[in-house]
Order: sequence, then C-alpha cells, then structure tokens
Amino acid sequence: MNFFKVFLASLLGVVTAFLLFFVLLFIIVGFFAASFSLEEEVSGISDNSVLELNLNKLIVDKSSPYEEEFARLFDLNFSKIEIRRIVEAIKRAKLDQRIKGISLQAGYPVAGWTQTSTIRDALEDFKESGKFVYAYDEFYTQKGYYLSSVADTIAAHPMSSFSFKGLVSEVLYYKDIQDKYGIRIDVIRNGKYKSAGEPFLSDRMSSENRKQIAQLLNSFWSDIRQDIASSRKLDEPSIDRIANNLEVAVIEDAISTGLMDLLIDEKDFENLIKENLNFDEDQELETIELREARSLKRIGDHDGQNRIAIVYAQGPIIYGTGTENIVGHKTLSNTLEKLGKKESIKAIVLRVNSPGGSALASEMIWNNIEKINQEKPVVASMGDVAASGGYYIASGADKIFADPKTITGSIGVVFAIPNMKDFVDDIGINAEHVTTHDNALDYSIYEGIQPGFRQVQVKEMNKVYDTFKKRVSEGRNISIERVEEIAQGRVWSGSEALENGLIDGLGDLDYAIQQAADLADVSSYSVVEYPKWDDEFGDFLEMLISSASNVLKSERLDILGIEPVIFDEIKKIDNLSGMQTVLPLHLNIR
Repeated sequence: MNFFKVFLASLLGVVTAFLLFFVLLFIIVGFFAASFSLEEEVSGISDNSVLELNLNKLIVDKSSPYEEEFARLFDLNFSKIEIRRIVEAIKRAKLDQRIKGISLQAGYPVAGWTQTSTIRDALEDFKESGKFVYAYDEFYTQKGYYLSSVADTIAAHPMSSFSFKGLVSEVLYYKDIQDKYGIRIDVIRNGKYKSAGEPFLSDRMSSENRKQIAQLLNSFWSDIRQDIASSRKLDEPSIDRIANNLEVAVIEDAISTGLMDLLIDEKDFENLIKENLNFDEDQELETIELREARSLKRIGDHDGQNRIAIVYAQGPIIYGTGTENIVGHKTLSNTLEKLGKKESIKAIVLRVNSPGGSALASEMIWNNIEKINQEKPVVASMGDVAASGGYYIASGADKIFADPKTITGSIGVVFAIPNMKDFVDDIGINAEHVTTHDNALDYSIYEGIQPGFRQVQVKEMNKVYDTFKKRVSEGRNISIERVEEIAQGRVWSGSEALENGLIDGLGDLDYAIQQAADLADVSSYSVVEYPKWDDEFGDFLEMLISSASNVLKSERLDILGIEPVIFDEIKKIDNLSGMQTVLPLHLNIR
C-alpha cells in the first residue's frame, strides 16, 4: 500500500514539474515575442501626432522591468509605472517635431506629492516649446487636479466628480484596542517629536506631533497653492477661499471659479485636439502611448565611457537582503561597493524613497557611502519620503537634494516590541520561567519587557541617537547642538529642510544627476540604474515568477476592490520591531 502511495506521489510530482516547466517556457518565449513585437509596433510615428499620457496608475521610483511585459503578454491590467519613464517621454516629446502636444489623463494618479510635482514640472517645461497640453478626465482627486492644472485647457465630463478642499493627514491610534484585547506594542523612544511609537502609547495625538504635521501640511499647501494660482492665473487668496468654503460642490462650480475650462465628453475632447491641429472631425487623430515614446528623439549626448549610476533605495530599511520595494543593507552595500570600483562609473546618485527602518542596517549603508565618496561623488536625491533611516543614509552623501514636498528629517530612534501578557492572562495562560541570574529573562512575548532589559535598550537607544546626530553633524557640517535643535524625531518638508541646512537644494532626480555630473566634472555621460538583476538563468526565472506574482496580486486586489496601499500600511506595523530609525507610521497626506 505504501508503495502505491509513494508511486502516486512521485508521479504527481513529475507531472507538476513538467507542467511548471512548460508554463515557464511559455512565459519566457511569450516575453521575448512581446519584446520583439513592441519593437515593430513603435517603429513608425506620424507627423502631427499627440502623446497620450494616462497617469491614473501607481507611480513608483523603480519597478521590475519584466512586470509590464508579463501583464501585456497575458492581457492583464498593469497599474504600475516608473517616474523616470514618464519624465523621459515628456522630454522626448518636447524635442521631437512629430509630436505637437500631449493629451493628459491624470484625474486620480496613485502617486506621492513629489512624484506628482516632478511630472507637473516636466509638463510645464514641455509647454515652453510652444506645444499644447490638454487635460481630460471623468473624476478628479485633489492630487489629480493639481497635476492636471498645468494644462493649457482642463476639461471634464459634465457628470464628473471633483475634490478641492485642502490637505489632511490622518493618523491611526491603537491604545484603546490594545487595552481592550491585551495585545500591545511596547515602545521606548527618544526625542519629543518621535511619533513613530505614539499611536501605541496614546489614543490621542500629542501637541508636538500635531504641531509638526500642521507645519508640514502648510508647507506642502503653500507650494501647491502657488503652482495652481500661477497656472490658472488666479490669486492665492482665491485658491484658499475656494478650498476653505468648498465652493466647488458640483463640477459646474469648477468652471465658475476658474479652476477648469470645459465640460465635454471624451469624443468632444478628441475633437478639441483635432481642432488645435487643424484636422477635420472625420480625420483620424494620430496618437502614441507612453510605452511607445522610446521611439521618439533621444535626449542629450550619451557617452558610454562616462556613466552616472542611479542607485535606488526604495522602501523600508532592513538588515539583510532586499528587493525592489525593500532596502536590504546587504543588497545595497554590495551594489555600492561594486560601483565604487567601476572605472566607468564617475558618480553615484542615491535615490532615497524610504521611511527608514533598522538602525544597524542604516549605519552599515552609511559606512559604505562614506567609503565611496572618498573616491567619487555621491549625491542623494530624495523622493516622497527620505526620513529617519532614509535621512541617515542620505547624510553620508556629498550633496543632498529634495523636492519642496519631500518628507524628511525625523532624526531620532524608537524601540518597539510586541507584548501579549494581558491577553494570555485573560485566556488563562501563565508563563513560568527558571533562570540562573536576576536579569536572564530580558523579554518574553508573554511577560513583556523586563526592567533590566528596558535599561539596556534605553542605553543602546541613546548610543544610536548620538551616532545618528554625529553622522548628520559631520555630513552637513553643522554643530551637534544645532543638530539636536532640528532633530528629536521632528519631521520637516523639503522646503523646511533647506532652511534648516539638512539639504543643499531643491530639485528632482534629473537635477541631482546633473549635479553629480558637475561634481565628477563630466559633460557627456549615460545614466545606468542599480541594483541590477543577475544574469544567471535561475535568477532570471526567480525574478520573472516574482514579477508575475506582483501583477497577479494586483489583479486580485482590483477584483476585490481593495487598494494595495492598505496592505502596505499593515506591513508597516508588522515591520516595526526592534531598534528603529523610522518615520511615523501613517503619515498619509491627501
């Protein structure tokens, strides 16, 4: 009987292996076929064409290069796009005389404020060529309107929804639910603004946290208000009045207040573009999509001998190996070390979009950056978030640049660990311990943090905090006393960080690349991106399967009507364990 069980199990394993092999073979062949078909598809672009930009997607700094092709191959909804691809497409369209304008659909992009600003700036620059930007959508979030407001003409469907009401940040607090169920997070922290652990210690926002968030929001809004007022030729008090009084209750109000221009349907919007191009209504409008923009005129002079490397540090910082959305100290440090030895790499731009994480991992990454910038320039470019551990690793760079709406600073330390003592007591579980020494039991999930262990962690925390401040002091060339004034876990906007000496200037990733080239004294160069996937076949398959999993997961969430960002927030709570240099958990500005 056992023989037949083993035989059937083995047979099933062999059949499964063969099926998996053929599925993977199909994926690989299909992927390369899709790549070749794409080459053919974009070979011809007509005169008087329009670049169509649909930006109602998840916009990221860096994604897997194979996810989009996998999604296209199986006709799945691909909702992720890299910011540099968008900006490069706009720049190419500006220089290519075949492109006469841009049709923008960006009513509800899933993007950070700095990413939105970067795209908006690129569109503003595009308009300087004399070409048009027309925007249309059927639903406008506040962020989507901010991006679309750069257009020469903004149109919407007559039944569109429209949101314009100022900024809000919602922070979740967990003390009451912890008290109710007896499962809590024990937190030790320093710095009166270090609010990463605050939601576990209180059911109300502290005055210090409220102050820093209010100042952050006002700094963001000042920049947003100025941009919209300039583009729409309105004064800034009018922008505030419209938002404060909710003067846009229905889409017609957006027209009367001057925030928008036209209420038309999609077909009439297409005819509006045709009219601009002097086309007849029955004449076909020639358009190209974002993925086809690689066939447009190339930007600049690319020198293969001189290269500027962009190294992405995207996601929470952990001790260990990273992925595209997690900054692992081993992965990032190995990448930096290799680039430091490459003769062709003349400078490195560290693109930081991270709320921080492991204090030890942050210090080890900082050490590698410190070694490299002895040999070649390292410039840090801050994305939406470069705070706490994210600022820690950036502080080792020669120069630091951020967007006015970057969230940065948060120089401080927090220690957090789960505690289930009240819960297990309530359900009748008692944990007993036998020890050889008084403080042998430092921590147990069933007993929580013991007094001796707490004293040790406080001492360790103070050491990490002092080291953090020292790194900032040395990197920014300011006194420890001054660092302490702007530290204590306080969060700053990019504009405020510039005023406080935490960064060198305001600018996007392209600006940082140019600054790195200037420091390296190279005028002609090409740009390469890291970390890179290994070329070995096994690694390629592993990456392909991971990409497929990401796309399919996105599909499942779409079907369920669940935003992936909800799961990201849950992951943040799960990652908060041990000694952390990390941003407050739920600082979501909308």
